[in-house]
Amino acid sequence: MKKLTKTASRTLAVAALAAAALTTSTPAAAGQDCRESTAGFTHRGFVLGLNAGGAGSQFMYKDGTRSISEEPLAGGLGQLRVGYDLSRRFSVGLESIGFTSKEDDADWELGAVMATVTWRPTNRGFFLRAGLGVGGGDFTDPQNGDRLALGSRAAALFGVGYEWLLGEHMGLGLAADGFGFDANGVTGFEDDNVGAGGLTAQFNWYL
Repeated sequence: MKKLTKTASRTLAVAALAAAALTTSTPAAAGQDCRESTAGFTHRGFVLGLNAGGAGSQFMYKDGTRSISEEPLAGGLGQLRVGYDLSRRFSVGLESIGFTSKEDDADWELGAVMATVTWRPTNRGFFLRAGLGVGGGDFTDPQNGDRLALGSRAAALFGVGYEWLLGEHMGLGLAADGFGFDANGVTGFEDDNVGAGGLTAQFNWYL
C-alpha cells in the first residue's frame, strides 16, 4: 500500500499546484457566493459526477539502488462517479477513472474502479478525495518500446479540488486527481509503479 500511495501522490503533485493557482485567483465576490452557498448546503442523497481534462503519465521503478521516474506523457483523464452525501462534510461513492495517451509513439490506457470518500473540511468549496480499488491496463515500456499489459492490481486515488454550487442541484469545480497501482513483475526492474494524474473540470448533479 505504501507503493500505491507514493505513486498516486507523486502524480497528483503538479496538478494540485495548478488547481491551487486557479482557485486562489478566483475573484473575491465569487468566493463569497461560494462560502454562503456551501455553508447552507444541506443535500442528503445521491450525486452523479463527471470529470474531464488533461493529465500526465507516471512510471517509476528501481534499477539497483537507483529510483527512476520516467518523463511523463501528456494525455487525457476522465472520471465518472455515483455517490451519496452523508452530510455536508462527507460523501461516499463508487468512481471509475481512466487515462489515455498516444504521445511519442507510446500507447497508454490505464483505468481503475474505486470506492471513494470525499471530505469538505471547511464552509467553502474546498474538498479532499481518496479511494481504494482495482486497476489495470496497457502501457508502453519506455526502455524498449514493448507494449505491456496489467491485470487487476490494487489501486489508490488521491485528489483535491474546489467546487462552486450553481443552485440547489448542480456544482461546477476544478479537481486535481492522481491514481496509480503496482506493476511489479511486468518489466525487468524492481518496484515498478504506474499511474497518472491531472487537472480536470468537474460537474456534479445532486439528485
